[in-house]
Order: sequence, then structure tokens, then C-alpha cells
Amino acid sequence: MGIDGLSLETIQQRFVDSLLNVNLAEQALPLFADPASRLKARLAFYRGNLTSIWHGALENAYPVLLQLVGTEFFEQMARAYGHAFPSQLGDLNYFGANLPIFLVEEPMTADYPYFVDVAALEWKVHRAYYAADADLLTLPALIAGAAEDIQSVRLNWHPASQLHESNNASVAVWLAHQPTYNDQIQFDLTSASYALITRNEWRASVIPLSKASFLALSALSQQKTLGDALALAIDFDAQFEISSELNTWFSAGAFSGYEICKE
Repeated sequence: MGIDGLSLETIQQRFVDSLLNVNLAEQALPLFADPASRLKARLAFYRGNLTSIWHGALENAYPVLLQLVGTEFFEQMARAYGHAFPSQLGDLNYFGANLPIFLVEEPMTADYPYFVDVAALEWKVHRAYYAADADLLTLPALIAGAAEDIQSVRLNWHPASQLHESNNASVAVWLAHQPTYNDQIQFDLTSASYALITRNEWRASVIPLSKASFLALSALSQQKTLGDALALAIDFDAQFEISSELNTWFSAGAFSGYEICKE
């Protein structure tokens, strides 16, 4: 047993509670031998450090959201989020996983619904960067290996590859805040958007997609064959450019391998 018969778990919980809630600081004071005034100052110092850590972790994962909302709002949001979703892992790269969920219920962002989808996209970009590595499947390698069976292949997604769908222009907003953005491009915030998130040569990328392309890639992610996925895209859009889209997907590094499905 620990101090005054308290278990280690209880001691740790009281210390954590005192950092998350200043009103609970008093319950942590008996855990230490120093005078109360000194302990309160130390707890305040730790509390400030904790807020700074939350802010830094979220800033690393959500740089575009920071640009959208500004530093002051972002600091307030980081503090509120940290209290609502305390870190459960030692790796702070996972700390911001629930921020899109948090923003859905956040009154401060109610007038900007696209903030939620931008945050969801940014989290996918963040996780793409830290995803496991794997070989990249090239289109020439697929064509040479699958040959006449190419329509029957099921493609294996690269661990970093993800899809994004939004009811607003979250993809365009994200791209508009990148260094390479062409400021002549105009977009409607209320238009739906789709994207493929990949990581090629340790650089995460967001590739805008048409809805037809998104439907095909969604089908591939559900282990549909390449032939079925392309047919789905063409059914939606008769002008779907198969060759161009395949080059885009494979050049981005979306896949790591394939299997031939013979039913």
C-alpha cells in the first residue's frame, strides 16, 4: 500500500485529477511532504506544462486548423480538448485522435461546420505520415504480373493510404493552406469533396478525387476486384478516364501489392 494506506492507483489518480482540475488540488497535497503553498505552486507549474504539451501535440497534427482558427482560439480549444479527452498513451502522436469528434459538439465552431471535416482530413494526413512502411506497387509491375488477369486482381492498400469524403470543400480548404497553393483557384465551401491520402517517399499527400474515382477506390478498399471497381466508376460517370485515374492512384503510392481472384 502507498501513503496512508492508499493504493498506488489512487495516488496516481489524485495527482492526475489535481492537474486536470485546479479545484481538486487540495486532495493531492497530503501526498507530499512539502508545505502547501510550495506544492500548489508546483502543481500550477505542472498544470501549465500540461496545457503547453497538449497545444504542441495538436499543433503538430493540425497545422491547417491552427491557421483557420488562430492562435488564441487554438489554445483554448487545446485546453478544453485535453480535459475532455486526456491522453491515454505515452505516444503523443495519438493524442489528437478524437479532436474531430470534439469539434462536432463544440459551440465555438458551430458557424464553421467545415472545420470538423478539415480536422478529420488533417488527422488522416497525420496518421499517414506515421503509418507502417511497405513496398509500393507500381502500375507497370501490376500489368506485367497480372497480365490477362488484371481485371480480377484485388489490390492491397498501402498502410498509409486512406480515403476522405466530405459534404463540404474540406479538401480544397486544406490545399489552400499549403505552400504550393495556386491562389487563382476558386472553390465553393458548400460543395462535396473527396480525396486520397497517401505517403510516398515519407511525404504525406492529399490527392483530390472526383466522386467516380472515390467510388472506385472505396470499392477497392472493400476488396472488390479492379474490374468491378472500374465498372462502378464508369456506371457513375461514363467519361471516367481509366488510364489517367490508374496512373494517379499508382503514382501516389496507394497500393502495396495484389492478389488474383479467380472464382
